[in-house]
Order: sequence, then C-alpha cells, then structure tokens
Amino acid sequence: MEYTVPSVERAVQVLEILATTAEGLSLAELSKRIGVPKSTLFRILTTLKHNSLVNHDEQRRKFTLGLKLLDWGNAALSRIDLKTVAHPHLVRMAHETKQSYYLAILDHYEVILIDRVDTLEIWTMVARLGQRSPVHATASGQVLISDLRPDVLEKIIKRSGLKKYTPRTITSFKKLKQRLQEVKECGYSVADAEYKPDLCALAVPIFDHHGRVAAALMMALPHARTAKNAKMLDGMIDVLKQEAAKISQEIGYQKPKDEIE
Repeated sequence: MEYTVPSVERAVQVLEILATTAEGLSLAELSKRIGVPKSTLFRILTTLKHNSLVNHDEQRRKFTLGLKLLDWGNAALSRIDLKTVAHPHLVRMAHETKQSYYLAILDHYEVILIDRVDTLEIWTMVARLGQRSPVHATASGQVLISDLRPDVLEKIIKRSGLKKYTPRTITSFKKLKQRLQEVKECGYSVADAEYKPDLCALAVPIFDHHGRVAAALMMALPHARTAKNAKMLDGMIDVLKQEAAKISQEIGYQKPKDEIE
C-alpha cells in the first residue's frame, strides 16, 4: 500500500514540468501533459500560486515557476557539507585502487586540504589537513584558480608570488596563464615534481550548483612511479573525473545541456 496523496503528486508533476520550460505553459497545455482535468488542475495551480510556488502571466495566460522554489533550493544547498558528501567517495576510491586521495579548497588565495585518505607510501609527502600550499605549484591550486577572472588571478599572484620550489615550478605569470588555460580546456591538472621533487599530483574540479569550481579532487603518487610509466596517469585522470562528476552532482551541479551526450 502506498501512503501518497494524489493531489500532492500532481502538484509535484506540475512543478517538474514547469521546470523544463522557460516560457511557461498554459492551463490547457499542462492539463494535456499531466492528463488531469483542467478544473482539478486549476485548483492545484491556484494553491501553488497562493504560496508563491508558481507565477501566472495573465496576459499570456502562462504559468511559470515561482521564486519561492529558489529560496527553498538555496536553503537546501546551504546545508550540504562538501566534506561529508565527498568523504565516502575518497574512502571507496582508496579501497578500490590502493591510491591516496584528497579534497582541497581555496582559502585566502592558498590551497587547504580539508579531507584525505592516504596510503602509507604517500603519508609523509603531502601537507597535513589545514596546512596551506601555493596555488601556482600544486595540481589542486591550478584547478581551483583555473576559472578565475584575469584581474582576480593577477591579484592573487601579486600577493602570493611565484616562488620556486623545484626546478619544475612555474615561475612565469605568462606560463602560469597558459597552464591554467590548458587545465580549463582539458578538465584536469598534473603537477609532477612542481611543488615537491618526489611527488606527482593529479587534480580535477568539483563544481557547485552555480557551475563554479568549489573544490579540487586530487590524488598523489610518488614521482618515481610516474616517471617510469607516464601512461598510467590517463587511467587515473579518468577515475578522478568520474568521481568528481558524481560529487558535483550530489552538491547540486547540473551539467549544461550542450555538454550532455
């Protein structure tokens, strides 16, 4: 036995259908799509309108979604804890692949790890939780600043500089901008011995409900391993991208329609 209320289910159907059209739909169009008499549907729409869940353009005779739903959506999204959502993914990936995974965010123009699941091989190579790392020399940092406006990026670099940590560290603003463009186009960053000579890091973006980079999902490997087998990185990047897409979806990101296959 189903403990559902038909009128509530129909109201949800109305909202779901209206969410698919920016122009709105008339009472007759909605009635035809849902298969409900116009008299019944009119009462549902009137109730939704009274509660600011739908709007009614009287000149066009079209119904559209109301702004009240935006308030509810933002309230729900504000309660989503990124670390809580992402942690099970990190644990599962580490268990399945025997590799180390990390979650990083941008804070005051620096990278901070907020979660990690390590292997013993990597434990001493990566910064501890809460410690800060430079944006220009780390895979996570490059991902986190890849979609920033040019003026914001310039402000960050002027403030933090482009310190040289290893012979491979990017110390030219021009080269950094080129790298960030590549990161944005391909959707990942590889910083191999750019921050620490014995560490190779791979990172991909996690997007929030606004489509902005909210965090970076990173994995770390000893530089010696990647130097011997560069092709291994391709498979690992695919794993990161797939998992980051799942996390992004869980925190409210919706892939643009022109990117959906």
